[in-house]
Amino acid sequence: MELAQLEAFLQVAHHRSFSRAAEALFLTQPSVTARIQSLEREIGERLFERTGRSVTLTDAGHAFIPHAQRALTAVQEGTDAIEAVRHGDIGSIRIGASSSIATYVLPGILKHFREVRPRVHVHLTTGQTEDIIEKLVASETHVAIARLTQHPEVESLHLYNDDLALVVAPNHPFAARGRVTIAEAGKEPFLFFERSSSYHSLIYSMFLRAGVVPESVMELDSMEATKHMVEAGLGVAILPVVSVERGVAAGQLTRVEIRDMEQPARREVGVHVVRNRILAPPVRDFLRLVTSEYGISNPFDDGRS
Repeated sequence: MELAQLEAFLQVAHHRSFSRAAEALFLTQPSVTARIQSLEREIGERLFERTGRSVTLTDAGHAFIPHAQRALTAVQEGTDAIEAVRHGDIGSIRIGASSSIATYVLPGILKHFREVRPRVHVHLTTGQTEDIIEKLVASETHVAIARLTQHPEVESLHLYNDDLALVVAPNHPFAARGRVTIAEAGKEPFLFFERSSSYHSLIYSMFLRAGVVPESVMELDSMEATKHMVEAGLGVAILPVVSVERGVAAGQLTRVEIRDMEQPARREVGVHVVRNRILAPPVRDFLRLVTSEYGISNPFDDGRS
């Protein structure tokens, strides 16, 4: 059974005329007649009674109308869906991100993305940078936002610097001073992110370069848990500025400057895609939004589709 046969059937049923159905379909009347006859042979029933110029539906024809209409509607909806996917109106995007970025950076970006593409389904996976990049290369995600890193199969773009800051409880002696030396910070009970994280390596190396071995009293795998421990006075911590802004504004945490660091404590954060991989429209839209958010040109918007 062909769509052309169904179209001819519905037009004849609507106009009650083979000639007017042919005009509506921009066909000759014999072509319409041939399609109806072929359809009737496949079904094994007559669909129309033809009496001279009069055309009426048989009982089989009446029964078949709603099914033919649904079939054509389903095909049209399928065609529309493919067109929507082609233009990025629907579909899905799988994003990998480090936990701190997923918690403190992506909500605002994804809010804007949902405003632009409300029918695109977002899958967000969090983890450490190494795991996120592995999933990207394995095609488990389309795009990754994590610490800037190098991988032969990955194309990366620097987005921003993830600045870190020493934070203490508001009633800690450091809070009143506002500035301390790195040696003074290292003597305090220190709360570290878990050893496998890049934060741990970055912060510990910063102390070692200054000849200081900090007193680690606790290791945690949650940024939020670390902040609450600092608030409770269990120690001090160096955390991403973006993660403590609200706590500082609410008076739950206090930022303290480390005045004698050789270089600012920060991580470079980038967006990553697999080299030469075709990017679906939702992915291109997401990358366009992310790069626009940070005011940088989008090298991924190069027509790859």
